[in-house]
Amino acid sequence: MMNFLRKHTRIIFIITIIAFISSLVPLVPHLFHSKDYIVKVNGAKISENLFNLYYNHLVEEYRKITNNQITEKDLKKLQDRIIDFLVRIEISYQQAKLYGITVTDKELKTYLQSMEIFKSNNTFDKQKYYSFLKSMRMTPKEYETLSKKLLYTYKLETILKFSIKLWNYEFEEALKQNPSIIKRSLSMTKANFTLNEWYSNIIKNSKITYNKTINKNTF
Repeated sequence: MMNFLRKHTRIIFIITIIAFISSLVPLVPHLFHSKDYIVKVNGAKISENLFNLYYNHLVEEYRKITNNQITEKDLKKLQDRIIDFLVRIEISYQQAKLYGITVTDKELKTYLQSMEIFKSNNTFDKQKYYSFLKSMRMTPKEYETLSKKLLYTYKLETILKFSIKLWNYEFEEALKQNPSIIKRSLSMTKANFTLNEWYSNIIKNSKITYNKTINKNTF
């Protein structure tokens, strides 16, 4: 999983959000505590600036992918998915902190320097790093803070998934329905389903307040 994160950084920023894959940061302090927030999660503000950073970049990429064939309905769906993504990341971060999970600066540095997208001749290249940030319209502090939060989430989800076991009787019942089913595949399916259920319950018990200018009734 970590190798995937390292090799596909740009895809994670675009496809993951559009598809709302549960990937796995504190967001930039000056963004998080901006007066112009898009949504508050248990009192923590997710700023309009942060939302716009994602939204504007993804709309631009989406236009390229669809040859500029994008409707108002598409834009609304994209807006909702970005908000959902940011809420889920904040929820994950808050839960990770409650569980005592930590991410050190050293771990963050190792993670960033291991990314293939930032390497030249198998060595971390600062120029590539800053070029990437420029293309994302992010400062180093913004990107590194976001990356750290994603690492918090990755650690949390890894711990939770490893705690979810597939019992023999469950596998035996599944084999009756589908003799070709693979145990590892079924185990991953159960882990993902259970994790999503866990997130849903956490979200239901969280105080999520949308800015009055946002037309979003459900999460």
